[in-house]
Amino acid sequence: MKFTKIAVAVAATLAGMAAQAQTANVTVYGSIRIGPEIVRVSGPGASNRTTAIDNVSSRWGLRGSESLGGGLNAIFQVESGFGSDNGNGGSITTAPGVTAFQLFSREAWVGLNGGFGEVKLGYGLTPYDDVLGWAHHQGANSWENRNNGLSAGAGFAKADLFTNYAGSNQCRSSAFDARYGNSVSYQTPNMSGFVVRTQYSFIGEAASNSCNGWDTAIRYSQGPLRVGVAYARHDNFAGLGAITAVHDQDALRAYASFNTGPVLIDGTYETARYKPAAGSLKYKYWEIGALVPLGANTFGVQYSARDKGLAALYNPATRGLSIPALTLTSATFPTVNALWEKGGGKHLSFTWDYALSRRTQVRTSLTMLENEATNTTTGLQGKSKIRALNAILWHNF
Repeated sequence: MKFTKIAVAVAATLAGMAAQAQTANVTVYGSIRIGPEIVRVSGPGASNRTTAIDNVSSRWGLRGSESLGGGLNAIFQVESGFGSDNGNGGSITTAPGVTAFQLFSREAWVGLNGGFGEVKLGYGLTPYDDVLGWAHHQGANSWENRNNGLSAGAGFAKADLFTNYAGSNQCRSSAFDARYGNSVSYQTPNMSGFVVRTQYSFIGEAASNSCNGWDTAIRYSQGPLRVGVAYARHDNFAGLGAITAVHDQDALRAYASFNTGPVLIDGTYETARYKPAAGSLKYKYWEIGALVPLGANTFGVQYSARDKGLAALYNPATRGLSIPALTLTSATFPTVNALWEKGGGKHLSFTWDYALSRRTQVRTSLTMLENEATNTTTGLQGKSKIRALNAILWHNF
């Protein structure tokens, strides 16, 4: 009899859990992205060629909602990145050259939505990234993504361009393409195609830097037209490439695209300022691109350029890219500024995506990046160049 009661209790518990899961409308989702790549990096005096099977931002997650009545819903999302090339998971870059373990390194928040809009508390992508992400052709994240080249910060080619601001005292980056931790976000309802979202992060206000971030974006999407404007402000940040002087940063980005049917054309303009006590450093960035769908094929091209920045240069001693290690003071500012003036670059990429099914496709790209900078470690001055060819098998589930 006792075993019967226990079995009935277990069955009832499992049935209740299943019913709650259905009520909560929980979805498991993800994307596995991996493929071969050949990358040639060259700089003054030397070059390097690598071949690898590269993981391209693979991830999995859970999202769900629960109706609370009266049009009000509880919502949540947790998402983790992992290496489909080596099985690693949970590692994020919290500062240049610094990594930490985070199970849900991409999203971790809970919130409410309804007729008033949407409120989220926790860790996730910023409104600035909402606008920047529109320019990611086909959602790609390898060398063809100009985010890995020039746009999101003062780095160059997968160097210091995306930062996850989480925990305390993690405000050490020049990137505006980011995720905020310790944050609150509010988004308005869709108003005839217009949506406004703002997000404030108390990232490190308990730490010595008292750093924080605040992003706001206005997006319009109606018919063939998309337009977005975003502004980001970082207060008391302690990172600008390899520079550790505490300073304020801000950036403004504008994006527009028009889909004629046979072709989608888009463009971006961005400007950013870094304001250490020793002086002000600025850069301007722009890009233009096109996507052409032809049956199961989608062809794309995108060109971008930035005029200034602390860009990484190929270092023949380490056979890799590095940003100059600099100390920013009033005395050294002229040297830093001279390097900044030479830190512009160009990024050109051709893409070809082929859909094998609704959820599986092959994405190929040929990318060319060029940057001009001075490497203070080696004393060499000149251009760094990257040529990258890849083919990624991309499966969504």
